[in-house]
Amino acid sequence: MLNELILLRHGESEHLLQGVVGGWTDTALTPHGIDQAKRTAEYLAENARLYSAPIFTSDLKRASQTSKWIAARTGGQLVKAPELRELNNGAAKDLPKAEADKIRVPPTQPILDWIPYDGGESWRMLYSRIEQYMNHLDAANIERAVVVSHANSIICMINWWLGLSSDTHLQNIMYDIRPCSITHLKRDEDGCSRVVRLNDVCHLQRSN
Repeated sequence: MLNELILLRHGESEHLLQGVVGGWTDTALTPHGIDQAKRTAEYLAENARLYSAPIFTSDLKRASQTSKWIAARTGGQLVKAPELRELNNGAAKDLPKAEADKIRVPPTQPILDWIPYDGGESWRMLYSRIEQYMNHLDAANIERAVVVSHANSIICMINWWLGLSSDTHLQNIMYDIRPCSITHLKRDEDGCSRVVRLNDVCHLQRSN
């Protein structure tokens, strides 16, 4: 059973600066994003409790690049998983935001089942995908792990960890997740699921 998780969002990526939608658009890290990944790797390498913990990463380039720096410094085994990708934006993939807006499907109710772009996912579909993968990890013989993923996927992971799965929870509970932020989740001896740190970027502000 998983007793401790470090959730990391990827570093700054090129589509954020190019005005292109994210989702399954597969762009690389910017130079600043690479620096963020390196700083995060150095910080985690200093944490003995997580040294050599397995690293599960989205296979999208911006996440897998970030995870390679983490693995190189911590010695953790790296596992790529398409299940950890961001919300699938279907036909909007690779499009500039202005072009994506033209093909965006108007919101429908219930909002959790709204699919903004043809061929994409609803929020409920994303949560179900993440829930299934996290249940898989939880059933494996792993006590501590690092997961490198994306903002919306990490939101789903936090809600999964806390057991927040009702429509009310999924629709109304969100979190800010910045590039290369650290979210630390831990279970107490009595089984209580805690959020130790959320969206923490203090390690990115330290001087080299």
